[in-house]
Amino acid sequence: MTPIITTADVDAMKRILFARPRDRRPDDQPDFKVRPISEAWRLVHRMPAYKTAVSNAAYIWRDSAPADRFGPMPAKFAERRCELRGAGLILPASAPVWATTDYTIWEEADAATVATGDPTAVAAWHVIMEIPLTIRLDWWTWLVTGFVEHELAGRGAAVAWAIHALQGADGWIVKPHAHLIVTARHWRHDHRQGQRHPGWIGSWDAQKRLEFAWRRRCGVAWAGMW
Repeated sequence: MTPIITTADVDAMKRILFARPRDRRPDDQPDFKVRPISEAWRLVHRMPAYKTAVSNAAYIWRDSAPADRFGPMPAKFAERRCELRGAGLILPASAPVWATTDYTIWEEADAATVATGDPTAVAAWHVIMEIPLTIRLDWWTWLVTGFVEHELAGRGAAVAWAIHALQGADGWIVKPHAHLIVTARHWRHDHRQGQRHPGWIGSWDAQKRLEFAWRRRCGVAWAGMW
């Protein structure tokens, strides 16, 4: 009897064959993770983020006020605001004024993604970067914003950023780390708006380049303190 192979079987095999495993991180290097933001991400070895760009930006900014197409943000977002040590939106120098308004960029990224009809289409990328404990608190914002401006905004990307950390009497309750939400789509109001942009962070090679750049910047920061 000829076995029946379904489309789901083929898709599952493709995910196994084309999922490129991440290299093991040396113990002395800061952790660096990239998670796709989509309604139904399906790829082995990759953890999904929240379903929309709006919800991810609200999460890192610890903001319960906005709503996305699935409803309002959880109250727990704002309840964890004590962890927030800095946050903002970084755009290219030539960005239009409208781009600085609330969640406009992320709302439009989500709308463009829904319009594709593909629930696995990526609206943005959620980057999580460990901040080494050897770097002083007063260097954290410089460390993160300089990295974003040079590696992402300088290449045309829009990036929401935040730094989270919480120290208790006996040590770190939440160890220092930074979050970036990087749009995966052209965001300017021109003929390319909403189209997928693979160059900023959408490929494995681009993600590894960013990881190595973060490690270098952490090394520069540590050296600069002495």
